[in-house]
Amino acid sequence: MHACIIGMRSKFLFFALLVVFGISPGYAREDSTAYDDEPPYRLFDGRLLFGTNFSQLNGDTYGGYHKVGLNMGGQVYVHFSRLFGVSLELLYSQKGVRGGTVKESYTLGTYFDKYYLNLNYAEAVLMAHFDTYIFDYEAGISYARLIRSDEWAEADVPVVIDPALAYFNSYDVNYAAGISGRINDHWRCNMRYQYSITPVRSWDRVLPRYSDGSGGQHNEAVSLRLVYVF
Repeated sequence: MHACIIGMRSKFLFFALLVVFGISPGYAREDSTAYDDEPPYRLFDGRLLFGTNFSQLNGDTYGGYHKVGLNMGGQVYVHFSRLFGVSLELLYSQKGVRGGTVKESYTLGTYFDKYYLNLNYAEAVLMAHFDTYIFDYEAGISYARLIRSDEWAEADVPVVIDPALAYFNSYDVNYAAGISGRINDHWRCNMRYQYSITPVRSWDRVLPRYSDGSGGQHNEAVSLRLVYVF
C-alpha cells in the first residue's frame, strides 16, 4: 500500500509541475519588465476557489486517491509585501474513500469487495505565502468540522456498519502545503497537499476488516483548483 501511495503522490506532483511550468513561459515573458520593476500589489484581495479533492483514508485496507470530491469556497489574501502574505479560506471540502478489491469466496467464487466512505467538511484554512509573482508557495494549517459522513461496504457476507459505534471525530486538523501558478491578472492554478495531524477515527471504532492495524485513520488529500482573483 505504501508503494501505491508514494506512486500516486509522484504522479500528482509530476502532473501539477507540468501544468504550472507549461503555462509559465508565456506570461513570464509578458510580465518580465513589470517583475523587474517591483509590480504594485494590493494590501487585500478576495478570491474564489473552484476545484477537486483526490483523497484517501490512511489506515484503512485500501490505497490510492480514488475518492473524488469538491473543494470550493472563498479566500481573503493579505499582502505584507510583494513577496510575503497570509490568507484565510472558508471551504466546503469532500473527502473519503473509494476502495475495491477482487477476492475469492467459497460461496460466491470471484467477487468484487467494495468500500465507500464520504466525509463532508466545512473547513477554515490559514496559510503563509511566499509569492515570487510567477509562483506562490504556501504552507499552513486547517481546521475542519464534519458536516456529514456516510459509510457502507459490499462483501461476500453482509457487512453491518453501525454509525453510532463507528463514528468519526467531529473535527479534523490538517497541515497543508501547496503551490500556485499565475495564469494572468485574475486567474491562478493551485495544487495543495493535506494530511490529518490527529486521527479522524480511532482504531477501536473501525471494523477489523477495514483497518490495517496501524492505529487511527487519517485523511490524506491532493487538491487541484482554479483561483479567481477579484
